[in-house]
Amino acid sequence: MSKTTAVIIVILLIVIGFIFAIKFDVFPNEQVGPYDDFIICLKASGARFYGDYTYTDSLRQMSLFEDSLYTLEKSGVYVECNSYGANPKVEKCREEGINMYPTWIIDGIKHPGMQGLNGLSRLTGCEK
Repeated sequence: MSKTTAVIIVILLIVIGFIFAIKFDVFPNEQVGPYDDFIICLKASGARFYGDYTYTDSLRQMSLFEDSLYTLEKSGVYVECNSYGANPKVEKCREEGINMYPTWIIDGIKHPGMQGLNGLSRLTGCEK
């Protein structure tokens, strides 16, 4: 068997493998968390959650969003105020006068401390 034939066979096997993987959902689909839609609504309402990953209450607030934490962080609703955190926005936190973590700003009003999902729903009109 020539090298060219071997390369063609390998390429065909790879293509067949990809087709098989796609047909039988071998590749994981995009994960959807239970509160993704709620977070999208929070973003649309302009709500912002200012936190510091080193503060227990910020971590507790984050944990309320369960498997939707990725969406919370990527949506821009969560603003990290610790310069050592992931994607920190320290200057934004200073501009907003944030001095307690967590703090939510909804409709221009600061809500310091943890907020339950029901409370956030009432404040924003978003359904969880």
